[in-house]
Amino acid sequence: MCIEKDLSSTFDFVSNFQQNIKLSGLPFTDRNAQLSINDRELRLDFQLTTEEAFKGYSSGFLGQFYVINNNGEKYVAPDQNGVLNGTLNLGDSDTELQNYHISISRLMNEKWNEKEEYYYRFILPIEKVFWVSNIRTIAYQTGRNRYLGLIPIKFPKGEIQMYPVHIGEQKYLTIESEMKCTYEMMQKYIYSISLSLGLVTSTIPFDYAYIIATRTENFTDDLICGFTQMRPTIKGQYQFFTTNMYSVKECLTRNHVDYAMKQLYDGETFKAHLQDWIQIDEFEKIVLMLYGNEDLARATLILIESSTMSLDYQGAMCAVALETICSALEESKDKFYLSNDNWKTNVRPPFEDLINSLRKKEIITEDHAINMRNKLNSFNTASNKDKLSLPFSQRNYTLSKQEKGVIDSRNRFLHGHILGHCFEESFQEIMYASLELQKLCTLLLFRESGFYGLIVNNAVLMGLKKAISAEEPVLI
Repeated sequence: MCIEKDLSSTFDFVSNFQQNIKLSGLPFTDRNAQLSINDRELRLDFQLTTEEAFKGYSSGFLGQFYVINNNGEKYVAPDQNGVLNGTLNLGDSDTELQNYHISISRLMNEKWNEKEEYYYRFILPIEKVFWVSNIRTIAYQTGRNRYLGLIPIKFPKGEIQMYPVHIGEQKYLTIESEMKCTYEMMQKYIYSISLSLGLVTSTIPFDYAYIIATRTENFTDDLICGFTQMRPTIKGQYQFFTTNMYSVKECLTRNHVDYAMKQLYDGETFKAHLQDWIQIDEFEKIVLMLYGNEDLARATLILIESSTMSLDYQGAMCAVALETICSALEESKDKFYLSNDNWKTNVRPPFEDLINSLRKKEIITEDHAINMRNKLNSFNTASNKDKLSLPFSQRNYTLSKQEKGVIDSRNRFLHGHILGHCFEESFQEIMYASLELQKLCTLLLFRESGFYGLIVNNAVLMGLKKAISAEEPVLI
C-alpha cells in the first residue's frame, strides 16, 4: 500500500518562508524587515530612527500588525503578541538608525478564520524520523520519492495522517487532517499524537509548526499558510519500549547484569525479534486513549518530562503521574470495605458513642468531636495505597514486593523527603524508586490502551543494585 501526496506547494511555502518582508500597521511608517525563526519564535529584524524608537517604546505590547511577503501576501500578527526590542542609544540624533526586532509566536495569512473548518497540514521540525524503528508504518509517495513512516489514525470525526517530510537538509513530521476541522480541534489531534509518540519513543515533538489550511483536500489550491510557536520538544532520558534487542543485550553486558541475559536467549539462540513493532492499530489505540482522557494525557506528559529534570525531582513527578493515572482509571471513586448499610448499622454507631462519651467527659473539644465525626466515613473507604494497587490487578499484572514498597514510599517524594542516607545510597534509592514509578506508569498506560507487549525495565538495564538483587526481568 502506498499513498500519494502532493507536497510541491508545501515545499515552496516552507522553503521561502524566511525572507525579506515589509512591516505594516506598526506605530511607525511601513518598512522592510527580515523574517526568521529564532528558538521556536518568529523574529522580525529592522531599523528605526531614534525618534521612532521613542514612540515605539511608549506603546508597550504591540497591537495587531501585518507582514507582507515578496508575493504581496498579507499575514496577520495578532494583537498583544509582540514587544519592540532593542537598545536605544540616547546620544544619537533623532534620525540615527538603530537596530530593533519584534518576536511573535503566531503569524497567519489574513484570509484565515480561526473558527472556520479547514483541511489542515502542520509541519513540525524533527532531527530524524525517530518512530519507524518502533512502529509499523506504511509508505507514501511524493513526486518520484517514496518514504516509509506514514501512520493513519481514525479519530471519531475522521482520519488524521502523520508522516515524515524532507525539505532540503531538514526533516519534518507532518500531521494532516483528511477531514475538515477547526484549528482548536487540530491542536488536540496533534497533542494526542505527539504524546503517543513520546510514550513509544521517549520523544514528544512540538517546537513550532508551519501551518497550511485549505478548503480542498488535495492541498494544492487556495492555500492559507502561517506559523505557530509550540512548547519545546521533550526528549525523555529513558526508553520505555524498544524493538532493538541488541541494544538491550549491550546494556546488560556493560552493566554486568548476567542473569537477565536468559530472557534474550532460547538456549543458545539470541532472540533478536523478541519484541515486534507496535502495529498501526495498536498505536491508534494509544492515541485515542490519550485523546479521550485529559488526565492520562497530562500524566504521560509529566512522566516523560520528569526524566529531563534533576534526580531530586524525578521521583516526585513520577509519583504525581502514577496518582493521576490510577485516579483516571478508577472504575469508582469510592471503594468501600463494607456495604453502606452494614457500615451505618453495625460499625459507625459505636464510634459515634465513643466520640460522644469523650466529649461529655470534656476529654476532647466540640471542634475536635466534629472533626472526628467528619472523618468516620473515610474509615470504610480503601486507602490510597489500595487505590494505587487495584489498577494493576485489574489489568492482569501482579505487583512484586519491591514494587509495592515503591508505591508505599511515593509520599516521601511528594513531601520533599530524600531516600537513603549517604550520597551513593541516596542516588541508588532515588534512581531505583524513580525508574520503578516510571515503569509502573508506563505499564498501566500501555495496558489500558490494549497493548500487552514487553516494557523496558530501566532499573535492570542500568544495573541498579536493588533491581539486580531481586533478579527483576529486564523486559516485562
